[in-house]
Amino acid sequence: MCTALTLKTKDGYHLFGRNMDIEFSFNQAVTLVPRNFTYTNRAIDKSEKTKYAMIGMGTIIDNHPCYAEAMNEKGLSCAGLNFPRYSHWEEETMEGKINIPPYDLILWAVGNFESISELKPELEKVHIVGKPLNENTPLPTLHWILSDTKGDCIVIENTMEGLKIFDNKVGVLTNAPTFDWHITNLVQYIKVSPTQPSETILGEENINPLGQGDGGRGLPGDFSSTSRFVKAAFLRSNSVLGDDELSGIVEFFHILSGVSMIRGSVVTPQNINDITQYTSCMCQEKGIYYYNTYNNNQINAIDMKKENLDGKEIKVFEYRDKQVINYEN
Repeated sequence: MCTALTLKTKDGYHLFGRNMDIEFSFNQAVTLVPRNFTYTNRAIDKSEKTKYAMIGMGTIIDNHPCYAEAMNEKGLSCAGLNFPRYSHWEEETMEGKINIPPYDLILWAVGNFESISELKPELEKVHIVGKPLNENTPLPTLHWILSDTKGDCIVIENTMEGLKIFDNKVGVLTNAPTFDWHITNLVQYIKVSPTQPSETILGEENINPLGQGDGGRGLPGDFSSTSRFVKAAFLRSNSVLGDDELSGIVEFFHILSGVSMIRGSVVTPQNINDITQYTSCMCQEKGIYYYNTYNNNQINAIDMKKENLDGKEIKVFEYRDKQVINYEN
């Protein structure tokens, strides 16, 4: 499970990030891949090279960077979210197509394009092939949200019906079912308002709110994909930002905390607690990756533009999962 979010600050910066809701750690860490990085496309067993440097949360498997979400030096960002029962991968490659395994779509898109408008025509050629990274790593079930510094946002889904691209005007994504279903479902909440409800009359009885804080009445409060989509869309649409980027970052983390999973609230069929392992927020213009974790709610920041983007090696930053407390005395 997961929730992804986009947000624009009052001073014009674009933010992109997500909650990573999962019942286990996957050896994740903030990972910087330099420009002109060469990797093996397992779908066609050939070496390919990226164009742009990128930073995001991921894991290295057989010297192969596998990103959960990432942004490049131009600001194009992408996150993969779990899409069980709906995602579909082709069994064979197709000549004349861009054959990509699902775990490489982020690496390919963020590594080679500056914007959604540049990427979109190439997506029509994409053929997602279900070839595992290795025999010990199962294929993921994913759909993707992408955003750029122009404010464009799309969702990519590959189902039995083929690859579909949706313009995402609500700026959020969760999990199954399909994105167009989630948009239709928002109609059920068309009357939900952040304002305090007023007095009403039923029969001859005056009905008044019991107290302050009744805004948002009717919003779902559970942790299902459908409920998180509605709540995140509502919180994003009604968020009140200050005048600068920092205010936007603060609100970004607050919005995602409103749909985060607390240990014990969601238990998997294997009797394991599903939690929000981390929350990320990327400033797409500045190239700064912010994150906090379930065990450490201090916000950590890594500026990719302070690193050598022409380096030859992947750089992995320590995953700071131990709580930091500011003791005043």
